[in-house]
Amino acid sequence: MTERVYNKIQVVDENDNLVGVENYHDALDKGCIRRASRVFMFNESGQVLIQRRSEHISKPLLLDNSAAGHVDEGETYYEVAVRELEEELGVTGYLLTEVVASYRSIGFFSTIYKVVVPNSIEIIFDPHEVKEIMWMTVEEVDSLVATRLNECASLGEVWADLRDKLI
Repeated sequence: MTERVYNKIQVVDENDNLVGVENYHDALDKGCIRRASRVFMFNESGQVLIQRRSEHISKPLLLDNSAAGHVDEGETYYEVAVRELEEELGVTGYLLTEVVASYRSIGFFSTIYKVVVPNSIEIIFDPHEVKEIMWMTVEEVDSLVATRLNECASLGEVWADLRDKLI
């Protein structure tokens, strides 16, 4: 895995109150609860963009939601969602809708966002972060999550809990 420089990320208590910032690796080593944003991108046909994480980052080659990232020092959940869409997928200029705030999962509090884009959108993903992208029907994502094959835990957990709010 290529070594990467990370900004300091926000760490929180069990109620999503900010308690400080930590280096990414230190936060993981200490078992800190971290803030993150997760985005599910849908096209006008109702398909969901699922990405396969690259071999260069954590959880290599697993399938994941459209875009996601830790909340860096000084950022808001929304700013992170916008930043990650641009960094990972080259997508800018779309309004994100908040689906759920302070969603608790193992190691995280996340705000979950949804964005709808035209079917004709051109995705230019960052190969350092993303190996490939695929547009999947809701039923295909349901099957993927049901089998738990090659997916990040966060994708399965969030989809299972929030599917009906996302679609």
